[in-house]
This record gives sequence, structure tokens and C-alpha cells, in this order.
Amino acid sequence: MEENLEHSEWMKGIKGTGFTTPSNYFEELNDSIRVKMVTERLRAAVPQDGYTVPPNYFEQLQSNILAKTTGKDTASKQRTKITRLWHSNVLKYASAACFIIIAGMAVYFNNNVQKAAQNNNYTDAATEQILFDIDEEVIIEYIEANYKDQQKPTARETALENYILNNYSQNDLATNL
Repeated sequence: MEENLEHSEWMKGIKGTGFTTPSNYFEELNDSIRVKMVTERLRAAVPQDGYTVPPNYFEQLQSNILAKTTGKDTASKQRTKITRLWHSNVLKYASAACFIIIAGMAVYFNNNVQKAAQNNNYTDAATEQILFDIDEEVIIEYIEANYKDQQKPTARETALENYILNNYSQNDLATNL
């Protein structure tokens, strides 16, 4: 009980509520720690006396820039070696031979493609001619023999078929399909 009295008396002697933290202390704590770490790293990286400029640097700066941009300082520059592409006759003939080979291959393959297309056209024409040579009655008999299970056409469908066959040619039918 005596301890409580001492504590309460002690608390009466302290003005305010006790310890306080500044406003936004915890929100800004991470940023302040990072700033301190970065400044310590920079101080460790930079020499103690800082960076120095060579003597007479700014006096010679304009003349150095002018010498490098205008090319007047040829003693420090090395000459570049220029090699001409068509300097050698061997290169000329080799490139001409390559061009002729490529052109020849293009002509050869183009002829083969055209021959294959002509053969396909001939085959298609022969197949169409064979189909036109078959009599209609043979086709009808073939269909009737193989498709017996299908429904027989009604009188209306038969009349429509007869009308189409009697009034239109084979060419009209083939082009309108």
C-alpha cells in the first residue's frame, strides 16, 4: 500500500500524461531510417576530401572540345582503314555466279509448278468429260440400287424433277449448283 502511495505521489509530480511521441512519428520512421542508411553509404563511398578537378581544367575545356569536334587534333586520332567491297575481282565473279544460280533455280521451280498445274487442269477436264458421258439412266439406276431404304419421292417431287430435266440443260444445272 505504501508503494501505491509513492506511485500516486510520483505521478502527481509529473505534469501531463507522461511520454509522448511526435505527430506522424511511426508513419515517417521507415523513411527516416532509409535516409540515414543512404547518407552513411554515400559518405563511405566518397573520399574524405571529396572529388577534385584537375588543375586548369576549365581553362582548357573549350579548346579540348573544339579539338575533338573539328578534328584538328589528328595526332591523337588513328586513321580508320577503309576496305572497298568491289575491290577484288573474285568477289565480283562470286556474287555474279550466286545471282545466276539463284535465278536459274527460280526459273526451274517455276516451270515445274506450271507443269503440275497444267497436269491438274487436264486431269480435271478428263474427269468432268467422263462424268458427262455417263447416261442419266445409269446414274438413276445406281442411285436406286444403292439407296433402296430411302423414302420414295412424292408425286410432287417427281413432277418437279421432270420439269427441271425437261426445261433446263445439263450446262444450266451444273452452273447453278
